[in-house]
Amino acid sequence: MEIYALLALMATHFLALIVPGPDIFLILRTSLAYGFRQSIFACLGVGAGIIIWIMLTAFGLKTLFVLFPPLQIALMLFSVCYLFYLSFLLYRSSKNSSNVNVKENKDKNLSAKHFFIVGFLTNLSNPKAILYFASIFSRFIDKSGNVYHIILLVAVISIQSVLSFILLGKLFSLPKAREAFLKKQRLLDGICSLVFAVFATIIFYELVLEILNALKG
Repeated sequence: MEIYALLALMATHFLALIVPGPDIFLILRTSLAYGFRQSIFACLGVGAGIIIWIMLTAFGLKTLFVLFPPLQIALMLFSVCYLFYLSFLLYRSSKNSSNVNVKENKDKNLSAKHFFIVGFLTNLSNPKAILYFASIFSRFIDKSGNVYHIILLVAVISIQSVLSFILLGKLFSLPKAREAFLKKQRLLDGICSLVFAVFATIIFYELVLEILNALKG
């Protein structure tokens, strides 16, 4: 892969990363509510999800969706269920009688594995990721299926993604950002809940259209 093509891909991927979506809202909320250390594990989970997407794209994700439409429908259904589940958890948190501080959140004994899995599943259910890797990212994939090319993409893009999200987590875990969050925790949890619900609703609408098109076919 030529250096210019790789730089173009990295620039495109960076723009995709900074567009607000479930991944960003998850990292934002985790770093504010639980601190920087916990957000790192969420970032690593998101990075693991991105590796899965790169591998699927390299081996013909778009073609798989064309040949096996039920696969795309199943993936979209999973996205709807998981995003609505996250929305429900945040909504329930926003209805708590009082705000809790970061120390109290840490005392809940949520493991590093928990944050990793949440980050991983959130990325896999991210509608932006599905569209991005199936359409835009696939254009940068070497059609010959060169193994070294795939390894390079996995290494560069996953590292770029994880470092970008870790930087975001660090920014939102700063004392001033955390203090502001504690004052408005219920409001921000409510906003994040609404955002996840909106993403889930959009995917559900697209899922209904996919099913109707499949029935017509």
